[in-house]
Amino acid sequence: MWSLPNRPSLTGAMLLFFTLAFGHRPCLAQTKDPLPPRPKETSPTPRLDMAPRLADRVQDTPATVVRLFKDAGMSPRAHVLTVNERRLVAQSLAALPPLYQRVLQTRLRSLSFLDNMPNTALTSTVESTSPSPLFDITIRAGILQQTASEWLTEKERTCFTPNDSTVQVAIEGGARAALDYVLMHEATHVIDATLKLTPTSSATGQLLDSAAAKPFTAGVWQRRTLPTPAWRHALLLQIPFRRGGKALPITKAAQVYASLQQTPFVSLYGSSSWTEDLAEYLTVYYFTHRLHQPFRIVLRQHAQELWAYEPMQSGLVRRRMRQLKHLLA
Repeated sequence: MWSLPNRPSLTGAMLLFFTLAFGHRPCLAQTKDPLPPRPKETSPTPRLDMAPRLADRVQDTPATVVRLFKDAGMSPRAHVLTVNERRLVAQSLAALPPLYQRVLQTRLRSLSFLDNMPNTALTSTVESTSPSPLFDITIRAGILQQTASEWLTEKERTCFTPNDSTVQVAIEGGARAALDYVLMHEATHVIDATLKLTPTSSATGQLLDSAAAKPFTAGVWQRRTLPTPAWRHALLLQIPFRRGGKALPITKAAQVYASLQQTPFVSLYGSSSWTEDLAEYLTVYYFTHRLHQPFRIVLRQHAQELWAYEPMQSGLVRRRMRQLKHLLA
């Protein structure tokens, strides 16, 4: 989920996931462990009050979500999808991995779109005390007009101030719709909450298990937003995707990405917390290995390429996939 610039405090039964757009090199402890058991899936039977087809769950944004924005001084507006936009939404839902579609059948209550939304997307948990909570996904309608490359580049550039306007960062993410990327990312939050792939918290925010107890976070994360010392880099802790972070001078971009290259994180946004680490990792892997799209971070000056990095070519990044591949089969 791509977060609000200044996150309001959240109260009540609704727990919210937010997302904005996004050391050393010891071996990851979990790479030699046996594969974790396949998580138990939910029944594919949707509740009687939910439309059987995922594409038919596009509806008005829940009042609780709209109120969250309004209480923060924002004025989002309902977006009515055009015929072509509805077709795009149906195609993006159909492009999700089979496991994702099965879980969403039982857990996705609504999918909605807003204009004048300050962040890209919001996945909200309802019935948070239920053993099988439902989820609402709300997406900024503006991304329906963008490709993955356009939106990823726009998001990445919020990390830097153009003190040297001749240098620019871009992410080459292919020509597929930005919605494909955003929906996969948000759906991963639902998968995570359902299958408990990262440490979980109670409705009051109390951590119920540790990072060491989860194969994906063990050896990588110390706390929800703090990597273990091996993967903790000062510049990565300053990026605006983190609470209190701010845009860095574009002249530091090479240093920032050099730090990213020394970690198992697939993107800057993935380095901000363990939930975003998982969502970004699975999304980028699915984009590159299943949808055959690029994911390449590039620095250019006067249209000349200065530096490029493909995270999915990194051994540190790739070795984590062993424990997650079954989710994308």
